[in-house]
Amino acid sequence: MVKIAVVGAGVIGLSTAVKIQEEIPEADVTIFADKFNQATTSDGAAGIYRITSQHAPGTDIPTLRRWGKDSWDRFSELSKRPDASKVGALVVSGYQLYNDSNREQPLFADYVGNFRNCTEEELNSFGVKYKHGWFFTTVILECRWYLPFLMKTFRRLGGKVVKQTISSLEEFVGRFDLVINCSALGSKSLVNDQTVFPVRGQMIRAHAPWVKHFIYTDDMAYILPCQDNVVLGGTRQAGNYNKELDAEDTNGVWERCKNLLPSIEGARWDWQWVGLRPTRHPVRVEIEQMKFGNKTLPVVHNYGHGANGVTLSWGTAVHAAQLAKQVTRSLPTKSRL
Repeated sequence: MVKIAVVGAGVIGLSTAVKIQEEIPEADVTIFADKFNQATTSDGAAGIYRITSQHAPGTDIPTLRRWGKDSWDRFSELSKRPDASKVGALVVSGYQLYNDSNREQPLFADYVGNFRNCTEEELNSFGVKYKHGWFFTTVILECRWYLPFLMKTFRRLGGKVVKQTISSLEEFVGRFDLVINCSALGSKSLVNDQTVFPVRGQMIRAHAPWVKHFIYTDDMAYILPCQDNVVLGGTRQAGNYNKELDAEDTNGVWERCKNLLPSIEGARWDWQWVGLRPTRHPVRVEIEQMKFGNKTLPVVHNYGHGANGVTLSWGTAVHAAQLAKQVTRSLPTKSRL
């Protein structure tokens, strides 16, 4: 039996672990992580499905499109389940707004629901005047529910979980046939990847049940209706490792959202959140044969999604699982642990 270790239990790690179980059902899969659920960056994400190619430079468009479509097919299916609310899948419609009119249609335009250009009347209906925009129906996948669902699925399929800080992938040599590295920002030290960096995000969760449509803009203001509350954001601060709330950022988020949708002023705050989006240009999904002395350890990397984390999570999991299957097929039978 082939033994596979997955490092990381955020949305990328859990998605990849589950997909590997589907693709290689005979595999013995173990997740190693020091953070789970609310302790992960994924947990705080609103998780709206929208591919932002401008935030994934270096990743070729056909690959980005394939990852995005694979994710959409999965999320759309989850949103139709009788227990969709327990999974965290919510169907929402709303607006993507821009300050300039020179915008190509997004990669997802041909398969999300009801995609069309905004009318002039719609563009004039917000507190801030925008020059261009799209209306469409998509899925919000809230990781507060989705991560536990993935973990439950993983365990049901026979997966094992170990709470442990991994300092070096050398720890897996001689114990596992293959390692899947979904360590996000941890990859900077774990595999010495100095190209991965944080993009700090800060947002407010507020009670505003009258907000029914999402609004996403290109000037760092977004309003996303979720199951229990509304996400107000945000910030995008590259290279900022600060995990503490910043009062100036809080005020900036609040003012931008009130300007965008004045009725937000009546919202009651529930809590605030800070997270560091693990970012790499390009997103890394590839095989590496890592050398430790005279030993070789096959590793499939899957990290660096940045602002596209939830959106691309299942698509890159599909890709990583295919690479894992490729590696396991090439392993000599006698060398399998």
